Amino acid sequence: MQIEPGYVSTLANVMRAYGYNHSVIGRIPEKPIDEGEFLQVCTRAVAESQDAALGLRFGAALQLGGHGVLGHALMSCRTLRQAAELLVRHNPLRSPEGRVRLAYEGESTILGFAPAFEVPGAPQFLCDMFFAAATTGIRQLLGRELARAELELAYSPDVPNETYDKYLRVPVSFGKPTNRLIGPKNIMDMPLQAAGVATAPAYLRQCELLLRQMEAASGFESGVRRLLLSSRGRFPAAPEIAHALNLSERTLRRRLSAEGTSYQKIINDVRNHLAKQYLIDTKLSVADIGTLIGFEDLSNFRHAFRRWNGVTPSHFRTLNAKD
Repeated sequence: MQIEPGYVSTLANVMRAYGYNHSVIGRIPEKPIDEGEFLQVCTRAVAESQDAALGLRFGAALQLGGHGVLGHALMSCRTLRQAAELLVRHNPLRSPEGRVRLAYEGESTILGFAPAFEVPGAPQFLCDMFFAAATTGIRQLLGRELARAELELAYSPDVPNETYDKYLRVPVSFGKPTNRLIGPKNIMDMPLQAAGVATAPAYLRQCELLLRQMEAASGFESGVRRLLLSSRGRFPAAPEIAHALNLSERTLRRRLSAEGTSYQKIINDVRNHLAKQYLIDTKLSVADIGTLIGFEDLSNFRHAFRRWNGVTPSHFRTLNAKD
């Protein structure tokens, strides 16, 4: 289990917003932390706040951008099914002791969760956090409320039912055999809508971070890169980008040429940068990464990546494996 710094900063912000001593969180880490460190952070927060609803508040405040590069990947997915399958396979709360499961039963989609550990003094903390974050993330991806969804929890609430209604915004029942979020299957393959108001800032912050990492040039090249990164995984054709910049396609190509580049070169550069970030910073499969950056055929992605970097995606990941 590797927890992004965004989780810790979000928890600190929640503590601050509710008037609790957020200094108990400690310094916000610059790199992902492991399960033991995350447990310590949560334990200190619970002990300080004595707030039985802290897990719900924390999860509801955790925007998709807080997942780091994985969050960028989720917001670049074309369908809710693709996003859900990525999240299940690579959820930071998944570990040998914890389990995240996605299943389909009849006309229903079921997201199940068994927590990896219990926070002392708040045994429901991790489960509350997970489902509050899940419902928040799904609403962000869909751009609307969850219709015909319900949550079943295997415990009795420590706070009034109205508190769960406030943060989860779906009907909740308690004392069930397992923890699971149940929703309609027919929405899973619908194209995801543009980000909602709550999603857009988190997504744009991640895009800005990626732009800084790319050391984007100024001028029209930088503008094109920003629009490509903000396109949520669907790289627009040159006429669309030109229209967004209030230019004709011919003028855009001429101005990019004057800057020593081309539209195709910028697309390849953005794709290559994203691919390398996903390979280094996530455990997404090579096939998933290829799909996220616009390659429907895995062999085409491998060929392009080797042309850009001189090695295959798998070899690149091995060479850049983190300790």
